[in-house]
Parts: sequence; structure tokens; C-alpha cells
Amino acid sequence: MKWSRSELVNAPGRSVVFDEEVRIDAKAFAGNSRINSVKDVRVSGRGNLDLENDSFYVTLAVKGTMLVPDAVTGREIDYDFETDSEEIYTFAESEDEEVRTAENDVIDLLPAVIDMILLEVPLQVTHAVPEEYPSGDGWRIITEEEYQKSQEDRIDPRLAKLKDYIEEK
Repeated sequence: MKWSRSELVNAPGRSVVFDEEVRIDAKAFAGNSRINSVKDVRVSGRGNLDLENDSFYVTLAVKGTMLVPDAVTGREIDYDFETDSEEIYTFAESEDEEVRTAENDVIDLLPAVIDMILLEVPLQVTHAVPEEYPSGDGWRIITEEEYQKSQEDRIDPRLAKLKDYIEEK
């Protein structure tokens, strides 16, 4: 998924179509605690070179599986993802943040693919059943339903005296 400017100029219709399986090193996600790595990543799309604007326009579709830590147990679990994007590359200098600059007249889609994957990382995901939730001496993790039920009959201690006042009348 790398093309030099000369390859794109000589491509039929100055267009490329691609559909590849990509391997992404886990080091690409080293700074993110919500994702460990990815596997089975497939990138497909189409790119067109516009010589008038000295730009390369790409439509990308990326799908695969993220290996993320379970929010409850901490074990690594699979999380499928699928996303798409439109990217613009330029061979000239550009200050536009939405335009990527080709380095050494070479278009490399991998950084855009990594950015797309990072945008899809979930905040939390769990496959744990309540029986697997961790617990300790005097504490345990409960489900949202258990929490809501415990809050129904709870009286705010700051308002407990008010309840006595209402019962007196």
C-alpha cells in the first residue's frame, strides 16, 4: 500500500484499486492502554491521482479484529471492527491538517490505516459474565442492574431528617 508518484502517473487512468491483508506491528499501539494489537486486518479501496492539484485522493475501507483488554477481568479479548475513510495526500507542501503530505514522493497508507483503527477503539468492552467479576475482602463489582436496584430504596443521609419531618405531619 505504498506507491511512488511515478507509479501513480503511469498507472492506467492514474488510478489504483487495492484489497490487501495488512500486518500491523503491536508497537504501533504501544502508547494506548485500550488496545494491545490487531489481527486479520483487511484494507480495500481506490485511489486517484489528480495532477492538476498534485494530490492523491483515496477511499479506504478497513476491517479486522482488535485485541483489547476486558474492562472487568483484564483478559485480552477479540473485538471486531469495520470503518471507512476518505484521505487526501499531496505531493506539495500543505498546512491543511486534513491533508497528508507524501514523504519523498511516496504515498504510504499505513499511517492512515493505524489512525482509522485508533478511532475505532472502544472505551470499554467486556465479555465477562457476572460470575466472573472480581471481588475482594468487603467489595465486589456489580452489574448496572444491581446498582440501579440498590439505589431505588436508598435515602440520601442528608435528607433523612426531612423524611422524619414529613412523617410527623
